[in-house]
Amino acid sequence: MKTKLIFLVFLLFSILDIKAQCTPTITSPRLGQKYPGTILFCNVEDEIISTTQAYGSYQWYKQEWTWQTPNNNPWVAISGATSQQLTISGNDQLNYFKVKVTDDDCIAESPAVFADGFVYGLPAMMTTYTPGTYQENMGIVNVCNGASVQFDNIFPVVYGKHTWFRCVPSSNPALPGDPCIIPGVVGDTYVATSSGKYGFYACTEYCPDQCEMLDPFAFVEVNFGNWEFCSNLGTGETKSKDNDLKIYPNPTAQHLYIGKESDKTYKEVIIIDMSGKLVLKKNDHQYNQAIDVSELVPGNYIIVSKSADGKEYKNRFIKK
Repeated sequence: MKTKLIFLVFLLFSILDIKAQCTPTITSPRLGQKYPGTILFCNVEDEIISTTQAYGSYQWYKQEWTWQTPNNNPWVAISGATSQQLTISGNDQLNYFKVKVTDDDCIAESPAVFADGFVYGLPAMMTTYTPGTYQENMGIVNVCNGASVQFDNIFPVVYGKHTWFRCVPSSNPALPGDPCIIPGVVGDTYVATSSGKYGFYACTEYCPDQCEMLDPFAFVEVNFGNWEFCSNLGTGETKSKDNDLKIYPNPTAQHLYIGKESDKTYKEVIIIDMSGKLVLKKNDHQYNQAIDVSELVPGNYIIVSKSADGKEYKNRFIKK
């Protein structure tokens, strides 16, 4: 009886061991280094993901990320990905990965891991003005003397040490001694009190050798002076400007709203990327309708809106 009991216990543990081995888990050197279940890799590297256990056969799948919950994008079998290891690169960013395995009677699939592409996000800058102290004129912002303008890197968690500029440098990266460099400023925020064309160069915190220059089109030119509209400072009044048009949220990942109720309808809305390419056009757009920009590549864009009475508004926004 004792022999039978020992045999049954041994058999039970053997079965449990087989079941345990039939639970594939994905591992990777960079998996979970910054966020659980997430792989972050630098743009000059490939990343190898694999199962922690060996099986008889493998098939790797990927699913495109979406902001929507649940994610209804299909899982797609990766052609030729039938070994224990899978190599992914920067082109695989914003995708989930999983593997289905078989081994004798075992048929199972792993939990998914995410290849996050945020370290590849191009730098973007947010500009903050004090209401009533500025007006934009043909892409140049006139600012009242005594006021200040704050520039912020929108993705401070991504980028570490910064180099700030008061004009567009002559090379990328800027050579030491370039007159455009603002010396001694390395943080993700700069407050300007004098005229210039401002932008920055920064390296990612996670990948110190991965550095990016803010697109020169995204540099912001401010011109400080005693402008006519500055006479209203201290009176509580703010002069409106015909070319001011509210756009929100900015930055945005999916929906963008523009306009004001007094205009109600814009007979044409176009979005242009920083190369000047037309990427989206809408006719007869209502001010309270959402513009879906989820398909746009992350970066900086110009949106031009034409009201029913012929006024044209130009604004910049950032697609996350």
